[in-house]
Amino acid sequence: MLIYGLHACENAAKSGRRIFQIFISKGKLIPDWISDKYERYINIVDDLSEIIPQNAVHQGIAMEVEYKGNCDITTLKYAEQDCIVAILDGVTDPHNFGAIIRSAAGFGVTAVIISSKTSCKVNSTVAKAASGGLEFVSIIEVTNLTQAIKKLKEYGFWIVAFSERGEKQLSEIDLTGKICLIFGAEGKGIRRLQMENADLVVKLPTCENFPTLNVSASAAVAFYECVRQQR
Repeated sequence: MLIYGLHACENAAKSGRRIFQIFISKGKLIPDWISDKYERYINIVDDLSEIIPQNAVHQGIAMEVEYKGNCDITTLKYAEQDCIVAILDGVTDPHNFGAIIRSAAGFGVTAVIISSKTSCKVNSTVAKAASGGLEFVSIIEVTNLTQAIKKLKEYGFWIVAFSERGEKQLSEIDLTGKICLIFGAEGKGIRRLQMENADLVVKLPTCENFPTLNVSASAAVAFYECVRQQR
């Protein structure tokens, strides 16, 4: 896959991902982390916008790397206590998806679970928005989120869904142990089946006259509260 941006490229290289090509904008300094072993992959190009999405903030670097691949949900069967995972129900905006992965990496979230039918796929825009976070969070793609929730329950996870009409505020519940947080698409929210299969529906402590947050902001707040309780 093609990724771009300083942090995304540096973390991909340091994680050991196989590199096929490195593209540097003409006139830009070669970053310090590009050691001798990467020199043969470097291509100096006049215009990176011919390779990556238009108007992308590439910071003068892009790389063609091996696709990391998705993990299987069964890997969570042996998750340790105080494990946090997230389910994204219908989040299609790659910037939101990437921002959630970045926050997940920052707060030590183990995995982000997405639907193969209704969610955004991992692409170069997601990788840039994640700012290197893709190297630290497992992405699990499933065909049926409801079945995934049931499987997580079998593995000992407590399922928490988010809604402005939640029964309690997030800080009022126990978030220690194995926790799965469900976030819905902006506008539509979490779909009915996912909501019905949650153990709890909670809300964030936002102002009554303006309760809505961007889904990536909501995820960051929720991850923080989980980590605060668990630590």
